[in-house]
Amino acid sequence: MIRFEIIDENTKNLEEIKQLYFDAFPFEERIPFYIMVLVGNDRGVEFLSIYDDDKWLGFIHTLVGDELSYIFYFAIENSLRQSGYGSKILREYKKMHPRLSLAIEPVEEESDNFKQRKKRLDFYRKNGFETIDTRVVEMGVEFELMGARGMEIKESDYRKLVKKFFDSFEQKKVLSVKEMRDADSYTIANFVDSKELMYRAGEAIFYVGDWNIGDKVLVVAGSGNNAGDGYVVADLLNTEEIEVEILLIKDKFSEDGQCYFDICKQNGIKCNVLDESMDYSALLEKFNSYDYILDCIYGTGFSGEVKEPVYSLIKAINDSNASVVSADINSGMNGDTGESDICVNSDITVSIGFLKKGLITNEASKHIGELINMDIGIVIENSNSNYVVTRYK
Repeated sequence: MIRFEIIDENTKNLEEIKQLYFDAFPFEERIPFYIMVLVGNDRGVEFLSIYDDDKWLGFIHTLVGDELSYIFYFAIENSLRQSGYGSKILREYKKMHPRLSLAIEPVEEESDNFKQRKKRLDFYRKNGFETIDTRVVEMGVEFELMGARGMEIKESDYRKLVKKFFDSFEQKKVLSVKEMRDADSYTIANFVDSKELMYRAGEAIFYVGDWNIGDKVLVVAGSGNNAGDGYVVADLLNTEEIEVEILLIKDKFSEDGQCYFDICKQNGIKCNVLDESMDYSALLEKFNSYDYILDCIYGTGFSGEVKEPVYSLIKAINDSNASVVSADINSGMNGDTGESDICVNSDITVSIGFLKKGLITNEASKHIGELINMDIGIVIENSNSNYVVTRYK
């Protein structure tokens, strides 16, 4: 008998679910998995594991509204595909949500995966869904809406449902550097292992970046935990077959950073240590050969003046043609004031946890193209935390 169980942080096969999620959906269609878990079964969301008696079949993630329910993600365990379970699951799930909708990639003959798209369309048609001639864009990917046969779907109901889901994550707290450091420590002591928190930070940055297969990415890393976030990103990029290289300012690491750097080395990611004798022209020429530079040199704890050779390094990053993503804060910027003698100019800065005071100052805005805050489950003592994806322009 088909049954559904809530997925949360205590789910026994959470790693198996995560692997299926990664296998079933390309990175441009995924939101960070930690958000899937932390926001699951809250704010009008169902994140459910699917079983046939005790046999695990897969998972379903649905946005549930008053007028409409919308399947965000649905995946069957690889070995059980083509076994009829997909139809059985949908039949039972539609009993729970009669006004059920979903979206598929448009079936176009010129698409690379035309046969796969056609197969998916046929599957959902067989199970009582039909297209409604409405296309939507999610995370930069175009999809076509489908609803249960005979059901009218207003595009406005779909947009309202999705907007409510993401708007509910809005995080308005702004912290000082010390407050952020205290929140990190409190979270690690009571809720999340420090290595897991670093992985979430890297996954968040990876999710925000607009990199694609064919791009070349350079991760410029200092020696602290900010660099560790960059190593996580590098490994995720490498997993998705995006060319990535790491440039170390020094051959020095934080404890957690060392863990993820070692993983990068084990997975064959190219790593070099900065040649301090390299002049500005050589640095600029090197940086111009990359499509993206991920800035992980200094974190929010930096203060004072930027000294050589990092001063020339930052100047070359700013003068290069590469698109620049800064991890948590633009290197060289004061986290409380936004001031700097020189700092990285970013196209996107991905703030981690909560916005820091310095990031929203007028001075900081001169150096940041777009500011995006990603909450990774950091908890302020005596306060409830939201799990957020917040964008500021």
